[in-house]
Amino acid sequence: MSSRSERFKKRQQIRSNYAEKSHIKELANSELSQQMLASGVDQGFVDNALLEKTPIYDLNVSEAEVNASLKMLDRDFNKDKYDVLFESSKDVLINQLLSPLNLSRADLENVDRNFDYNRDDYTKSPKSSGGEGVAFDTQRKKLKQQATNEQGQIKDTYTGQYHDADQMDLDHVKSLKAFHESGAYMLSDSEKRQFAADSDNHEFTHNSLNRSKGERDLKEFSETNDQADKRRTNAAHARAEKAAEKYVPSDTVGKTVFVAQRGAVDGVKAGSHQGLQQALGALLSEFISATFAEVKDIFNNGFKGNAFEMSWVNVLSTRLNNIKNKLLSKWKNVAQAFAAGALSGFLTSIITALLNMFVRTGKNMVRIIREGFMSLTKALKTLISPPEGMTAKQAAHEATKILATGLVLTGGIMAGEAIATALGTIPFAGTISMVLTGLLSGLGSLFVVFMLDKLDMFGVNEAERHEFIMGRLESRITVSIERSETIIKELGLSY
Repeated sequence: MSSRSERFKKRQQIRSNYAEKSHIKELANSELSQQMLASGVDQGFVDNALLEKTPIYDLNVSEAEVNASLKMLDRDFNKDKYDVLFESSKDVLINQLLSPLNLSRADLENVDRNFDYNRDDYTKSPKSSGGEGVAFDTQRKKLKQQATNEQGQIKDTYTGQYHDADQMDLDHVKSLKAFHESGAYMLSDSEKRQFAADSDNHEFTHNSLNRSKGERDLKEFSETNDQADKRRTNAAHARAEKAAEKYVPSDTVGKTVFVAQRGAVDGVKAGSHQGLQQALGALLSEFISATFAEVKDIFNNGFKGNAFEMSWVNVLSTRLNNIKNKLLSKWKNVAQAFAAGALSGFLTSIITALLNMFVRTGKNMVRIIREGFMSLTKALKTLISPPEGMTAKQAAHEATKILATGLVLTGGIMAGEAIATALGTIPFAGTISMVLTGLLSGLGSLFVVFMLDKLDMFGVNEAERHEFIMGRLESRITVSIERSETIIKELGLSY
């Protein structure tokens, strides 16, 4: 039996004994007695309160009262918990709403590689992107002049026949799209443009034959076209494949290594940007928190606080130093944010590059993958190294919410693309789309986190609810005991 139970039983026994005894009350002083004797009798009070019946106080507690009290405590728990949830969700909303101003993760778009095929990426001048050589159109004019004979004709490489120069096309034997799909999506813009102007991949053919071939492989095309001379087309095909090899390996292992290496280079660049961005975000967050703490202190205690003897300038310097010191004390948080962002950006670039060996992805898909990796990195960090005082179940619960939020954000990105398409060319369509996407992502994240808390797959909320209610009850019981024992002492009863 606990000491609390023993003390409760003693108090119950004292109450029982006390109720059966006659009690002598301490008389008031003579002055008060004279005032009472001189006053009139309140006959109504005597009849209703004293003569008819003795007041009865019911000290028993019913089950309904217990349930009502527990429900009230449960509401208090939910209010406290979801106040925190709504407050933290502001960060998601603000982060998304700031994206039109390029202050959120969306500003990494300029760092992300676009894996989609775009002919203009190949046909412009390499000099415009820091490379050497000429644009494809310039190369075509030059080669056409060199290939035209005195009769104004050019020999068709695929058939061996001559046609008027104005009927001839300079064909990319290995089509630019096929080259892009084979791994050239990892080349720089200047390298793509150098390949497009590479004469080892050029052959003249009649425009009708060139249009029939399209973007198909020349060897495959020649098997189904009677006009093509297979001996000539096979030789042209071999030259073109050798030209492509100068830029991108053709064997599976070599191509995989090439793509991974280029992806790692992208990863260093994207990782440094994303790491710096995450670190800056953490630094700004700590700065705002420290500044708000000083502002709150100013509101509570005045600008000078207790330092009345200091000048206004010295107090300002002290408060700024307080902010600086708080920021310096949080350097680990900033370093961890940089590491998490850099790792996520690095892995995203490599995985996305390798994924494009099988399917092309646009910039929005890169954003989706990056957001997914960021969520995964945070979730794994929470699971592997949970904050001090967090149990394994709590860590798993929080990691689930992080992953779910990441999924919502990726869905928001896809929704944003659909919204932008629907808005078309109306003024500020891009900004409107970003704001709506931010609202959808933020509110969606809030809803998903709320639902996961309600589902409580790991029983974390139930344990926290139990701990919260028991803590409140413990506090109330302690206060009740203290009050009871104070009354007992004042009555001079033994204990």
